[in-house]
Amino acid sequence: MNHFLKKVTAEISGPAGQGPRATLPWTLRVVCWGIPTLMAVMGISFTLFENSRHIKEAGWPWLTVLGLIVLGLIGPALTWLSLRWASRTAEAYIGSKAELAQRNAELDALNSLALAANQTLDLQETLTAALEKTMETLDAAAGIVFLQGNGGPGLQLEAHRGISVEMAEKEAKLKPGHCLCGQAVETRQVLLASDVGDDGRCTSDLCICEGFRSVACAPLEVKGKLVGLLQLASPEAGHFGENQRDFVAAIARQVSASVENARLYDTVRHFNASLEQKVNQRTHELEAAQIALSEKAHQLQRLLSESYRVQEDTQARIAHDMHDGVTQIIVGALYETQAARQSLSADSERAAQCLTRAQQLLSEAETEIRRVIYDLHPPALDALGLAMALQQFARTFAVTFNIDCALSVSGRPRRLPHEIEIAIYRIAQAALHNVAAHAQAKRAPVALDFAAERLWVSIEDDGVGFDPESAPTMAGEHLGLIGMKERAKGIGAELSVSSARGQGTKIKLHLPSPQYLD
Repeated sequence: MNHFLKKVTAEISGPAGQGPRATLPWTLRVVCWGIPTLMAVMGISFTLFENSRHIKEAGWPWLTVLGLIVLGLIGPALTWLSLRWASRTAEAYIGSKAELAQRNAELDALNSLALAANQTLDLQETLTAALEKTMETLDAAAGIVFLQGNGGPGLQLEAHRGISVEMAEKEAKLKPGHCLCGQAVETRQVLLASDVGDDGRCTSDLCICEGFRSVACAPLEVKGKLVGLLQLASPEAGHFGENQRDFVAAIARQVSASVENARLYDTVRHFNASLEQKVNQRTHELEAAQIALSEKAHQLQRLLSESYRVQEDTQARIAHDMHDGVTQIIVGALYETQAARQSLSADSERAAQCLTRAQQLLSEAETEIRRVIYDLHPPALDALGLAMALQQFARTFAVTFNIDCALSVSGRPRRLPHEIEIAIYRIAQAALHNVAAHAQAKRAPVALDFAAERLWVSIEDDGVGFDPESAPTMAGEHLGLIGMKERAKGIGAELSVSSARGQGTKIKLHLPSPQYLD
């Protein structure tokens, strides 16, 4: 195709120094000059022949002079002008036809280039296809494509054909203003060098060392923004001429569009991959959250069932204590008062003894009732505060379960809102009950630290310990621990559990920014 372009261009331009006239056929030029010359010779010959016949007639020599002027000069001149106009018309027709053929060939070349470059949307494959097709179209021996990178100013070499590895390494980065290519980047214009050895704009000797004589440099632009540079080279001097400037610019625009399409596709592909990764990640997070919520629901359901069971057990224990404790004591007191009444008149001393035992039984009943009430809600918590309530509970726990349980208080004991105090008290109570039920411990000290910026509560035992990671997943077990954590969350506190089998357990409650009332 490029050979055809050259042929068409040569037909339009003609040999050097002759211009468009050289496109006329030889026969047309012969006719343009031959016919007027023949007419002049024949007209002059005819006039002179007639003059010899009528030389002595009246009007001579004016008729002969008139014949020479008309037949020998005016007639051939008019004929030459007519033929000259016809030759120029033919020349214009031939030139327009050749130019139309050239434009069609250029359009075919651009279409072929577009098809080759758009067969793939991969950037490297697009650059390779566009560069090879451009070199084939313009019959270039070498080609380089520079693209704008993200590593600062200058263009980076992205694709090349027909150059050595050494030249590719030296041309790895193109700075604006450097040699002909750098000037094309600065001016944003197509620059052509017919002979790099005689062109002052070519300040680098790389092309000469590679054996190239003619170079074409075209900036690659998209919507007024520079995206790269296309460089073509040929070992033939004058290979790239001014008549090819517009065609090289059109090729550069087509390559720019193909590069931009590939880059947009690459951007969209990376965006889709990132979006897909984020969607998958969010899907996994949602699935994990769903599993966690499901497990949380099961835990809460077990906790609710456990709370119902504890409530029923508490009610049964209260009923049992009332029946076996208070009720029996009251019945005993009734028997004693009845015996005292019966023996009041007969044996006053025995009556006094019965009344004394009745008083003792009623005192025991009062103590038992107070114990039951204290288990339900410790009065000391409302009257004396958290520290004193935990102190009393620790003493009772130590006596009841024979476990050394001492309370240590740091800082000045201060009052908190009722709901926070009762929550902390119940958490400590539940923790100590777990120690008594599961730990097999001998010691379970409790520490309470009142600080201005936070409140710490810790319960530590020297028991058998357990695995905190597996505890929440064990159905029916350690629900008390789950309940403690839920209570802690309810008041804005954090509950941490550290334990290991055979190394005891430590539970720490951290309440940030406590709302002290005093």
